[in-house]
Amino acid sequence: MKIIISSHFDEFFMPPEATADLHLVKKEIQKSLQDKKIILNEWLKYQNRSKGKFIRAQLALASGELLNLPKNTVIKWSVACELIHTASLIHDDICDQDEKRRGLTTIWKKYGVPAAICLGDFIIAQAFQKLSEIETGWHQNILLNSLSLSMKQIIIGQVSDVGVDIKKISMKDYENIAYEKTGPLLMTPLDGMFRCKELSESELTGLNKLMYSIGLAYQMINDYINIKSKKTDISLNHLNFISILMKEKNQKNNDKHSIELSLKDANDRIIKKLNEIDKFIHQVPIVLQPIFISIANQMKESL
Repeated sequence: MKIIISSHFDEFFMPPEATADLHLVKKEIQKSLQDKKIILNEWLKYQNRSKGKFIRAQLALASGELLNLPKNTVIKWSVACELIHTASLIHDDICDQDEKRRGLTTIWKKYGVPAAICLGDFIIAQAFQKLSEIETGWHQNILLNSLSLSMKQIIIGQVSDVGVDIKKISMKDYENIAYEKTGPLLMTPLDGMFRCKELSESELTGLNKLMYSIGLAYQMINDYINIKSKKTDISLNHLNFISILMKEKNQKNNDKHSIELSLKDANDRIIKKLNEIDKFIHQVPIVLQPIFISIANQMKESL
């Protein structure tokens, strides 16, 4: 299951103050991707050439600003989330044997698997270091717990993905793996800010339902787009939403007509999931709704 940052999630609602703080986050990320060790610094510099869209940082900044949380807490958390995402991509490329990421040769392919493992681990350590710089003590404890739980979920998702038997997997299995692998990376920036604001249990329940639906829809759309690429998850026998649909209908992976029918079915299911998101949006605090409305609209426009 390949993780892609696709055009369906490029922009969403950002308060002006949060947009202005993004440059501070980028600056701190640059500092975190440096070290005195010459060989490690070489790997970090190379990784730094792969320019991301800072989606996780923007999610943390937007929600933190709307919830009126301290600037120090929000910025450090934004940096930590972005670093964890970067590390996860490095490790994910090893597991999936992907040779390209954002147009560049992947770390493991250029420097070897041991280098990629070490680099990913170093960046994870840097993420937790950022949390130690949070000035509000109880925020630090909440966010350490949130990030630790998120890392655990990501690893469980990756383990499930690596150990999956494509021939035996059900749609429910796919949904669990897809959310565990994609959901935490996408939703942790928001979850941490929600918990720092000490929202009520009912508000957190509504947010969790919404975040689950967004995380799952995000991966389903990624899979949908990936099937249209030159080297698809179907040809590589990777876990993919479309592959599961085809298996359920006993269709052949190399049959063009079957793939087209499954893509249409997938499109219908994704629309259904996006409509589900619309229902959950009204269960979250009003102040946060602009973020989720803009996210849902972006995802709809990608189909």
